[in-house]
Formats: sequence, structure tokens, C-alpha cells
Amino acid sequence: MKLSKWLMLILIFAIGNTHAVLKVTVIKKDENAFPIAISPFKLIGNKSKDKDISKIIHDNLERSGRFDALIPIAVVDKINTKYWKEKNIEALVTGSIVQESDDIYRLSVNLFDIYSDTQLFTRSTRVHVSGFRKAAHQLSDYIYEALLGENGSFNTLLTYITVKENAKGIKQYSLNISDSDAMNAKSRIRLDSPILSPVWSPEHKYKNKKIAYVSFQNGRSEVFIWHPFLRKKIKKLPRFDGIASSPSWHPNGKSLVLTLSKKGNKDIYSYDLTNNKLSRLTQHKDIDTEASYSPDGKNLVFTSNRSGQAQIYIKNLKSGHINRTTFTGRYNAKAVFSPNGKHLALVHRVDNDYRIAMLNIESQELSMMSGGTLDESPYFSPNGDMIIFSSRRNGKGLLSVVSVEGNRSYELSAHDAEVRAPNWSSSLEN
Repeated sequence: MKLSKWLMLILIFAIGNTHAVLKVTVIKKDENAFPIAISPFKLIGNKSKDKDISKIIHDNLERSGRFDALIPIAVVDKINTKYWKEKNIEALVTGSIVQESDDIYRLSVNLFDIYSDTQLFTRSTRVHVSGFRKAAHQLSDYIYEALLGENGSFNTLLTYITVKENAKGIKQYSLNISDSDAMNAKSRIRLDSPILSPVWSPEHKYKNKKIAYVSFQNGRSEVFIWHPFLRKKIKKLPRFDGIASSPSWHPNGKSLVLTLSKKGNKDIYSYDLTNNKLSRLTQHKDIDTEASYSPDGKNLVFTSNRSGQAQIYIKNLKSGHINRTTFTGRYNAKAVFSPNGKHLALVHRVDNDYRIAMLNIESQELSMMSGGTLDESPYFSPNGDMIIFSSRRNGKGLLSVVSVEGNRSYELSAHDAEVRAPNWSSSLEN
């Protein structure tokens, strides 16, 4: 990576107030987790001693549930394959961090396959002092892909809402962003009125990324667009007739789909940010809401009660045909497409409980992904391997992440606030 990119990150992350908001707790790990050791990095230079990123890489891999990761007590200088085989370790990560100046370091990392006795990759790059966490997430993605043959989702961002009461008992709402491990968190939008439905735009470059969200700060439901990494004023969409809700981005990042209640009837509209044109996408006497595009932008999934109960429908935007896609249960809502477009994550009611389910669009097979009583707001990770959603434990709101196979999961919680409405960004550009 070019040094100029790391210098740009200083400006990006210097904006705003940074603090760790959420605690990560691994609930369930894959029974066949890949055994890997991440050696403490060799540190060279007076200011290198607090720059070791091996713990971040370890925590990333462990959090995925796909790895059984350990950190040896001492730095591994020479690789003894016999020793690691006896420890049932199949891969080893080693690295070094060399201080080149006050702010610039040389980061070198190696991934070694113990059983084939081969080096899978070695990487070396110059890193600015502000860029170590990002480098750790990128390296975690490289390791994940090299060993599992799948893209990782560590070099990504989360957005979510926290709600807490102040000393006067007034609820305060914060719109937060953080790294995928819930660290480097920022809360730069804080209101005494509700904030709902934050969603990342699809761009991969930091400076181009935006968040659309709903706010009641003006006494009514309105949609706003925030550029968290640019010093730009928050943009409010025009004052439409009725309330505006449930924004979601087109894959090209140039328009939004949202719900408008014109004349008291909720329908789906598209709003083009380039020409400020509003286009109606559904027209029905019953409620159409919670729309989201397919990854290719050719289809639109939404919730409607046109059958007499809340169910999921898909509209082909070229032909205009609308087909019902959920037939199990009397309540299915808030669906989003998987990154490959073959599945939907949605809220499914079981008796009086609301749980997350995944629907295979072609086979119509519905798989339960959670077992809570009030689970909502599902969203896929960029690689489609995990689903993040809002949940409750012991009467408190938190975020849960579960694998699509259901054999690994973790939670993100705050000790002093409710956490809700998560959304996962696309992978960030290197």
C-alpha cells in the first residue's frame, strides 16, 4: 500500500470523538475450527513496543468462529514444523515491525502452512502510525482467504444506533460507526429524538462512503445522508408528502429506495441523488415498505400486507412483475438479499417470537438463524458468511452475529446503552 493512503487515514480518523463502545463476546465456535498460531511480532525500534498487531489478528480470526487461534508466549524466530504438528497447529503467522521514523514503520508478515511445509505468502509494507488497525484487518482478510478459500470481512465497517438515558431520564440517540471488531468507534450524531435505519452506501473508498438514516429531529420522519469521512454538511432529503422511512441504497450508490406515506398510504419510491427525481416503484392500496435492492440492482425485495398479512415480495424492475416469495408463517418482514443474490435474510415470526431466518429464493427453503424473542434488522456481511442483527438478552438490546451455517456466533454489547439497527459496510479498498 502506498504511504499516501496511510497519510490520508490520519485525516479521516482524526475527525470526531473516538472511543470503544461495544464489547465482543464469542458465543459459539465452529466445531471444525482451523487451528492456527499467531506469533507475537518482532518489534524493532524505540517506539515499536506498543505496535504489535498479532492480538488484533488473533481476535479477528477467533471472532469469525472459523479458527481456533492461539498466541505463543514468545516470538517465533525459527519454524519447527515437528513442534507445531505435535501441538496440532496447521498454520503459523509470524511478523516484524521495524521503526523507520517517528511516524513510519515497516510491517512484514508471513503465513506458513505447517503440514505442507510451505510459505503461503509474505507481505511487507510501510505503515503510518495511524494505520496499524487497518493493516491488521487487511492481513486478517488475506489469512482468511489463503486458508479457507473465501473472502474475509474484517476490513469493513459497522454502523449502529445506541440509546441511553441521561441523568434526567431523557433518552439520547447516537449514530455510531466502528471497525468490524467494534473498535475505533465514533459517535458524531447525537440527538434527543429517535434515529432509525442507518445503512452504508456501496462504495469501497473511505472518502466516498455515506450513511443514509432516518431522524425525527425536525418533529417528523425524514431521511438524511451523512458523509462520515468528509467535512461535508449532512444532507436532508426534500420534505416529501407524509413520512419518509426505510432508506436503502441502489448498488451504484447514486440513488435511494425509501418508503413514503403519501396521502396516508405507504408505497416504495426511488430518489435519484444526481437529479433529485422521485419515482414511484409500487402502487397498492395496502402497505408496501422496507425495500432493498438485489446486488445487481435488477430486483427489489420489500414487505407488504397486500395478502392480508406481512409477507415478502420481489419486484423485477425491468418487467415490473411482482411475486410473493414467502409462504411459511403469517409474518415475514425486513428482508435483504445476500451478496450473491440467492438468499434473503428476514424477520420471521414463530408463535409470539420474532426471529431471524434465511430463505433460499429458488428452493423456498426457510432456515432459522436465531432463537431469540425479539430479533430484527438482519444484514449480511460483505462475504455473505455472517448475518448481523438486533437482539435482546436479559431485557437489554445488543447486536448478534451468526454464521449462515449456524455453527458460530458472537455478540456486541454496551454496558450502559441499548444497541440496535446494525448495518455492515462493503469491504474497504486497500
